[in-house]
This record gives sequence, structure tokens and C-alpha cells, in this order.
Amino acid sequence: MNKFYPTGPVTDQIRQMTKLHNFRNERLELFETLTERELEILTLVADGQNNPTIAKHLGIKRVTVQNHRTSIREKLNIQNDSDYIKFALAYDLIKF
Repeated sequence: MNKFYPTGPVTDQIRQMTKLHNFRNERLELFETLTERELEILTLVADGQNNPTIAKHLGIKRVTVQNHRTSIREKLNIQNDSDYIKFALAYDLIKF
């Protein structure tokens, strides 16, 4: 008897949600090391904001934003901007 594997948009959505859930669980300890300010910046970066815009929005210097981004990258082992989005989605900082 052949096994049936469902396909379609709902199944794809469930697979993506499962991947995100697993990603979240595997990295929870790392995520919990972030400060409140780093969480703010992670959220804004994942939302597509650049350093000058973030700095103006938060009332801090651009170099301070860059320092926070460096800290976030090191703490979470972020390799590129899509990783910011992945973390923000996994921890409900942004919606898709």
C-alpha cells in the first residue's frame, strides 16, 4: 500500500510553522540573552529598517545601533539579514 503525503498550501504552511517552531525551541537560550534594546533593534532590522532610521526612531547614535547589531549577531550567530527576520518571526516580534 502506498503512503499518502498531503500537499497543498495548508500543508506547506504547516511545514513552515513546524520549522519555525523547531528553530525557536533550538535557540531559546540564545534568544533569552538579548537585552530589551537589542530586542527593539532586532525587531526594527527584521522590519526592514536601516541603521540611520533605527537611530532616529530610538533617539540614539547610528554607531550605537551598529554596536547593538554586532552584539545581536554574536549572541544569536546571525549570518545575514534574513536571519534577523527568522528570529523575529520565530519569537513573534513581527508577523508575516
